[in-house]
Amino acid sequence: MTYTHDQKAALRAEFARRRKRQLFVSIPLVVFMVGVLIALDEKTKAPLFGLAPSVVVGIFVVVMGGGLVFSLLNWRCPACERYLGKHINPSFCHRCGVPLR
Repeated sequence: MTYTHDQKAALRAEFARRRKRQLFVSIPLVVFMVGVLIALDEKTKAPLFGLAPSVVVGIFVVVMGGGLVFSLLNWRCPACERYLGKHINPSFCHRCGVPLR
């Protein structure tokens, strides 16, 4: 499908919003993941924030699952609504070819 200049600008603006949301959620999730993995090192059987390791692992699974669901719903092409893949800054949609940047 061909888009007008204004439509392409709107699609790029929507992609920028989605990318900003994606980074806003992904960066803290990665820090959280690394922190929990370091805190749950096998050598330290101590509780984390007063919680048993099994509770921490349960919270970890729920938070990471929520992040995955958010990513699957948010990280889509604004034109064709298909998943954009694992790249954080694609220049175009690999499915429909619309320019994203």
